Amino acid sequence: MCKLVKKNPISIYILCLMIVFATIVFWQNSDIGFQRDSEILVVSMVTAGRYNLDIGSRQFGMGEMASKDGNVYSVYETPELFDNDISERTQQIGLQGWIFYYMARLGVPSPYAAFRLVCCLALAIVLSLICYELNKKYGLLFAYVFFIVSISSSWLTNFAPNLYWVPFTWFIPMLLGVICLNNLNKRRLLYPLFFLAIFIKAACGYEYITVVMLSSIMFLAVEWVCALKKDKQYSMLLFKTIFMIGIMSLLGFSVALLINSYMLGDGNILNGLNAIYREDVLRRTFGSAEDFPEVFTNSLNASILDVLIIYFSHDYAGVLARRLLIAVGLILIIKKIVKCNSLQTEFWLYVFSFLTCISWFVFGKSHSFIHIHMNYVMWYMGYIQICVYIVVKAIMQLGFSDKCKPLFLRLFQKLRMEANLEI
Repeated sequence: MCKLVKKNPISIYILCLMIVFATIVFWQNSDIGFQRDSEILVVSMVTAGRYNLDIGSRQFGMGEMASKDGNVYSVYETPELFDNDISERTQQIGLQGWIFYYMARLGVPSPYAAFRLVCCLALAIVLSLICYELNKKYGLLFAYVFFIVSISSSWLTNFAPNLYWVPFTWFIPMLLGVICLNNLNKRRLLYPLFFLAIFIKAACGYEYITVVMLSSIMFLAVEWVCALKKDKQYSMLLFKTIFMIGIMSLLGFSVALLINSYMLGDGNILNGLNAIYREDVLRRTFGSAEDFPEVFTNSLNASILDVLIIYFSHDYAGVLARRLLIAVGLILIIKKIVKCNSLQTEFWLYVFSFLTCISWFVFGKSHSFIHIHMNYVMWYMGYIQICVYIVVKAIMQLGFSDKCKPLFLRLFQKLRMEANLEI
C-alpha cells in the first residue's frame, strides 16, 4: 500500500475522498425504514448478541425475535419487550447474521447504527475501487459517470446500510472481474477470491445471484468479444480466464448450497437439496402455481415478458432503463454510420450489461414479479451506469472533442455523399 501511495499519491487521495463522500451520501440519504422487514431477521441476532440472550443450538444465522407487545420492530428500541425465542430462517445460511451477532457480543456501542454504517462504508469502498479500476481500463469519464450514477441512485442508497442485504457483497465479484482484466498476469491469484466472493454472497442469500455472478465476467466478456478478430492469442487467454472464473463462481455457489442443504436436512444433503428446490427454487422461478399457496399464483403464471414489461414501465428506474435502451441504441446506430472508433467496445458494454442485469428478471421471474418494491435496484448493477456513460460521451463528442468531428456533422456528410453518389 505504501508503494502504491508513493507511485500514484494523487489517485489514492482521490480514492479516499470518494470513499468518504460515498459513505456520507449513503448514510445521510438512506431511508431507515426501507426493507426493515428483511433487516429484522439480522437485527434479532444482533440483539441476541448485544444482550447475551440464549440462542440455543441454532444453526442458521437469521430469524425473527418475538416481542411481548406484538410489534416485531420493538427489537430496535425496547429490549425489555423481547422474548428469548428467535425463529430460524432456513432459506439461506445467514452468514451476515452470525457475523453481526459475534460482533455485537464484543460490546460494540450502538451496534445497529454502527453495523449499518459499516455496510455503507463497505459499499462505498467497493464501488470506489471499481471506479479506480475502470479508470485504468476505460478512462476518467467512465469512472466518473459510474461513480456519480451509483451514489445518486436512491435504490443503491436505500439498500446500502441494510444488514440483511449487505449490498457490498453484490459488487465484490464485479470488482474482482475488473481487477482481473487489468492484471491478467495475476489471474491465477485472483481465482480463489472469486470462489470466496460468490460463496459469501450465497451464504448471505441467493437473491440476485445470477446478476452478481455474471457481473464478475461482464467486462472480461466485452474485452474478449472485441479481441476475437484482432488477437486470437489474447482472446483465447480471455476465454480461459472467463471459463475459470465461471468454474470458481459455480463452485462457490455450490459449496454454500451444499452447506445450506446439510443444515436444512439435519445432516442429509439430498433431503436438504430437495427441500430447497421444492420450497424455494421453484417458488422463485418457474414452479407450478398448483403446488404453492394462492398468493404466489400470479407470479408463477406470469411470463418472462410480463416481468420485463413491469421493469421497463414502472418506477423512475424502469422508465430510465427503457429510455436509455432506446437512446443508446440510436447513438450506437449513428456511430455505426459515421464509423466511430469506440463503437465496438460501447456496443458490447451495452449488450453485456443489459443481459447481466435482466438475468434475475428472467431466471428469478416469479421473485421479480412479486418483489417489484425492491428489484429495480438490479438496473444499477452496471446497466444504467454504462448507458449514461455512452450518452454523456456522445454528447461530449458532439461539441467538445478535438479528436473527432461532431457525430451529427459526420452523419450529415455521410448521408450527403451517399445522396450525391445516387444522383
